[in-house]
Amino acid sequence: MSEQKHTPGPWFIGGRLPRQETKICTIVGGEAVHGSSAAVSDWRADAALISTAPDLLADLIEAASTLRRYEALHRAKNTDDSLKKAEVNAELALRFERTIAKATP
Repeated sequence: MSEQKHTPGPWFIGGRLPRQETKICTIVGGEAVHGSSAAVSDWRADAALISTAPDLLADLIEAASTLRRYEALHRAKNTDDSLKKAEVNAELALRFERTIAKATP
């Protein structure tokens, strides 16, 4: 997998930066941009998702690795049932690895 090049977490949502912190992004929302007051909740949800990105990525990397270990264990048993389980684990791990690759160019 690719080396992580993003700004390390934790990330947070807030107007003022603590000392020695780096601003990662600005979320622009609200009526002026989206044309409706409902958009305020949208940009807050966007900010919450973005602020959890480092944790989500770390969890996804761990999950993919765990699925690969389970895949190997099931393949080693070499029964019809365990091979089916291995394929499920392999398919999920591959999906996760593709997402991880998109997040870690």
